[in-house]
Amino acid sequence: MYQRILVALDGTEIAERVLPHVEALAKSFGSTVILLQATTSPAKLMAELSGDIDMAPTIIDPTEILEGEQEEVGEYLARVAARLEAAGWKVQTDEPQGSPADEIVQRATDLDADLIAMTSHGRSGLGRLIFGNVGESVLSHAKCPILLVPVHEE
Repeated sequence: MYQRILVALDGTEIAERVLPHVEALAKSFGSTVILLQATTSPAKLMAELSGDIDMAPTIIDPTEILEGEQEEVGEYLARVAARLEAAGWKVQTDEPQGSPADEIVQRATDLDADLIAMTSHGRSGLGRLIFGNVGESVLSHAKCPILLVPVHEE
């Protein structure tokens, strides 16, 4: 039933709280778990870096910043994958560039995922307005079932 489970992570312990739920499913179905963390797209980084109109225009090469982020995300996913593989899981990693919600939905489709698993940080009100809600966006656009585990920072 769930042969390929895409697990959306963001590098935090809070996001990893979905893993015990995924473990039960992965063991029951012999699933391959795909750990995904989206990285910043070059277009978004350039927009953020050039956003201050009070500053004199400067030429910014985003390559070093993007490569640093991709390296950090790659190392993080490799650590999590190694930990899960040591426990007997079948694991793959994926590091697409772009908006987390868009990339989760797109990669789930591209990778033929049977389930998307992720946590919801439980933002509401102003926090949701400012930061958006990745879980809500994924729920609205995904074509496969979603396991959304609500968590709150302690």
